[in-house]
Parts: sequence; structure tokens; C-alpha cells
Amino acid sequence: MKLKFKYIGLLSACFLFILAGCEDLKFGNAFLEKPISTDVTIDTVFSSKKYAEQALAEVYHSLPDYLPTDGRLSWGTLETITDLGENTKAAGAQGYYNGTLTAIDNGQFPYRLDPAGTTEEAAACSPMYGIRKAWIYLENVDKVPDMSAQEKEVRKAEAALIIAFHYSQMLRHYGGMPWIDHAYKADDDMTCTRMTVKETVAKIDSIADATAKVLPWSVEEADEGRMTAAAALALKSRVRLFVASPLFNFATPFREGEASDKLYTWYGNYDASRWKDALDAGLAFLEANQAKGDYYRLVDTGNPRDDFAAAYFNRCNRECLIVSHRFVTYDANSKSFQQIKFGTSGVTGNYADMFEMADGTPFSWDNPVHRANPFFDDKGKSVRDIRMYETLIVNGDKWGARTAEVWLGGRESCEGSSVSSFQKNAYNGYGMRKFQRDLGTEMRKKFYSCPLLRLPEIYLNIAEAMNELGIATTPDKFGRTAYDYVKLVRNRVEMPGLDESIVTPGEKLREAILHERAVEFGFEEVRYFDINRWKRDDYLKAKLHRLRITKENDKLSYEVRYDMLHKRVYIERWDNRYFLIPIPQGEINKKYGLVQNPGWE
Repeated sequence: MKLKFKYIGLLSACFLFILAGCEDLKFGNAFLEKPISTDVTIDTVFSSKKYAEQALAEVYHSLPDYLPTDGRLSWGTLETITDLGENTKAAGAQGYYNGTLTAIDNGQFPYRLDPAGTTEEAAACSPMYGIRKAWIYLENVDKVPDMSAQEKEVRKAEAALIIAFHYSQMLRHYGGMPWIDHAYKADDDMTCTRMTVKETVAKIDSIADATAKVLPWSVEEADEGRMTAAAALALKSRVRLFVASPLFNFATPFREGEASDKLYTWYGNYDASRWKDALDAGLAFLEANQAKGDYYRLVDTGNPRDDFAAAYFNRCNRECLIVSHRFVTYDANSKSFQQIKFGTSGVTGNYADMFEMADGTPFSWDNPVHRANPFFDDKGKSVRDIRMYETLIVNGDKWGARTAEVWLGGRESCEGSSVSSFQKNAYNGYGMRKFQRDLGTEMRKKFYSCPLLRLPEIYLNIAEAMNELGIATTPDKFGRTAYDYVKLVRNRVEMPGLDESIVTPGEKLREAILHERAVEFGFEEVRYFDINRWKRDDYLKAKLHRLRITKENDKLSYEVRYDMLHKRVYIERWDNRYFLIPIPQGEINKKYGLVQNPGWE
């Protein structure tokens, strides 16, 4: 079936920063092949399959990454503006913390439309860069003489799905945005119209449905990272769940304003059928996967800790549905990993406390049994949800050839020590372990992969939609209830399922699902969007704490402290405009016709 792009031309849009170099294509870093490094004309690029593949690699290079990036929260990570994390370095999310953000100061926001930062790498990681590169590819790949028609259709579908992915990101950060339907030139019409939420979802759905008919369900390991039909259906599940949530699907807008009046930031009403659409999207993925022999599955070899780590860390693991490859291999000396070490991705005690005891009991420092052995029992066996140890750096856990010393004066501590191998990463009593493991043997020489969407998200999307539809205990076409889908995720790490007599359908199950998403997807940019789509500023307003561990005569003592390094003024002066971020004021001022998000005018 040939992929048609007629559906992409309904609305035109423009941003001045995508116009530069319309006739030239500059190659930079890429992951599919080693790219050439000189400026070449489009005719040269699309004169051979080899160069065309490198052009497509540039499109892939625009996919985001969770690690700190130049121009993105000043090297911070997204979780540090939620209840899960804190920048313990005097950088990162300072604009958020001190409440000084304005639409003019867009560089301090967690997502930028324009090529951000001062490096080519930072410039490449922007939606406008990726969308424009994708359109250049789509408009020129038919010229390539040594590609078959089938190859061209598949590669076009890959580029189109990357465009859809970028629009899903913009939807979650901004609401409806203008539709770009070609690689704009300087003399093109510069009038912009933001799409409504409904129009945006229809665009993403249309691309997902069309590309799913063209792309293969899976690819060989050599092509790992390419977009697939599975990626298309998984993206549809994510978007449908997001827009069914109260931020967009509610009786009233989250905030009044022109953008709300024009339905750029919500649907205009509440409709339960949107939850049904979310459920159907998740089930459609599972049906297609079942038809392919359940090709995608949770990593589950019976070793829960290694399996959970492999799920987010290893390439070609069959659990990741969309990935990005910002680097070739993991490198502890790269600036992104160094920034984590310096403290741009600290962990709060609030997040650490979310990880339950191994029997499913909520952890509490007020429980004397828990306090006596909060991480390991007297024999050194872990006592908490095993995901804790592969998400956080925990005192006494394995750390290379030794154990981590996060106690005051220990080698991983950064309080009360003049020299620390961890700088300020573990200031709050825990460090970020996810994506970097032990910064040594566990990451050395391993191929890099960032999991943008994993299979557990589909399971939890389905569970949430069933709960919101009031059918949490009704078996679906696979014979599963909402509780069964949560159980699939928990059982992989040997955590018990939810007790239905305690965690009853409705609000309690919703809270349990949001909790499960937090502990499963820490630092995978899920919590931020969960807070916003559910308008849960109460999560943000929770009093943050940290842990100080002291050691005397080999005995450890634990003190929960509330003296965080940074005061979050923006929480104290909470304004719900933060549920969506502003379009850069400079773009509004160009009079293209863009309307600012409510509260940022």
C-alpha cells in the first residue's frame, strides 16, 4: 500500500527559524551511519541511497533524549521540576524554582521550539529542526535512483512518523500548534494558525494509522531505532490517553484566555468517549502485537533487577517501542553525564519513599521496622521494590567493585566532604542511577539508547482508561481487568498485584496507577506530563525532603530533613498557567497570527 500525504496539507504554518539553508543540507552527527561532514546541495544528497539514508539519519537525530542538554532547563532534566527530583547544582531549573519565568525567557523552559543552545547537538534536538529535515526528505527522496519504490514508501513513513512524534511532544507541552506542511522558504506565506486540540489529535492519528499500514512491525537489530508500525500504534495510545485526561477533556478550561476560547488548549467540553478512544488505541496495539506472535514483550528472564535495568538500558530488548540514539555509546566523561554528576538531576526523598517494601507495603520512616533496615536487611538482601535500586543510587548498594557510600563523609556523599566523586548528585541522600548505572563497567562500551516509549506504558494506559470508564473489574477481549494490566508491570519486578479490596476502582486505583507510573518510569519524562494532564499541582506542593545518613562505629543513622537546597518559589505562588508552557514571545511579536497560551500573555 502506497503511503499518501494528502492529509498533511490542511493548514499551513511557519516559524522564521526553520527557513535557514533551504537549498543546502548540513550534515552533523547521526546514528544510522557515519555521516559526511561538509555542506552539500540537495541534488547531491538525493543522488544516492547512501546519502539519502544519512539525510534521514539527521531527521532521527532530532528525536529527544532524557539526559541534560544544552539549552534545555540549562542542562537540567525534566523530573527536577516535579516532586521526584531537584537540581542540587546552582543551575538547571532555577527559573522554575525562583518563579521568574516569562514568555520572553523561553530558554529556561523544559522544551523549546527553536534550535536551542550553542552546539550543533543542541540545535539538532528541536522539533522545528526535525520537522523541517523530515519535509526536505519527503519532498526529495523520490529522486533517489538506487532505491526501490517500496524502500521509498517505508522511509517516507519513517520521516512522517517522526513529524507526528514531534507534534505529540508539542501537544503535551503547548497544546495545538500550527501545522507545517512543507519545508518553508523565505518567500512563502508567513501566516500561522494554531490547530485546535481536536485537529492536532486528528493529524497525529492520521499519520499513525497511515504509517502503521506501511511500516514493518519490527526491524532487524542492525536497524534498531527506526520507526515501526508498533511505534505508530504506541504513539497513538500515548496521545489518546493524554488528551482524554482533565487538562484537555473537562467541562471548563484549565484557565480562561483567547487560546482557550479558540480551543487550542482544550476540547471545549468533557466527553467520556475520549477515554474509550484511549482504551481502544491501547487494545489495538496489543491486537496487532498478538498477530505478530507478541514480538514486543517485557524483559523478563526471572532476574527482576537485571530485567528492569535491561528494559531501559539495553538496545534491541523488544520492550522499547520508540527510542532515540543521541550518542553512539555510553560515555561517563561526556558533558551530559558529567552534569548529572554535578547535580542537575538530584533525587528527592519524596521519590525514594515511593518505592514500596518488597511485599507491597508502603514504606514509612515512622515504621520502626522500615527505619531499622530501609534498604537492606541484616544479611544484605534488598527489602524494597527492586526498581528503586536501578533507578536510584542507594547507600550500601553495589557500586562497581564495592558498595555505595552515601553516608556523611562517604565516597558518594557530597555533604560534609571537601572532595566528592559525586559532586552534588547525592546531596539529598540518593543519586540518580538510571541511564548511567555505576558510571563504569556497567556502561562502558555499551551502545547508547534512550527509551522514549516502553511497553509498560501501553499496559498502564489501558488500565487507566478502563478505570476512568468504570470498567476496571470487567475483563476485556484479552480476559484482563485493569488490575491485571497493573499486575503485568509489577510482577516483572516480583512486586505483588494490587489488593482490589483496598485499592478500589475509581480514585484509589487512579492514584495507584499514577504511583506505578512514577516508580516504573522515573526520569523517563512521564511524571511531568502525568502531573500536568491530571492538573495535580498538589503533587508539586508536597513538602520536599531529603535524607542525611550518618555512620558511627559501623552503625547507620537516618535523619529526614526538609532543608532542601532550593526554595521553590513558583510552587508557593502557584499559577496553573504552568500546566502548558508559553510560545516564545518573540514568535508572537512577529505577528504571524500566533495566539499565546493562557496566563502567559
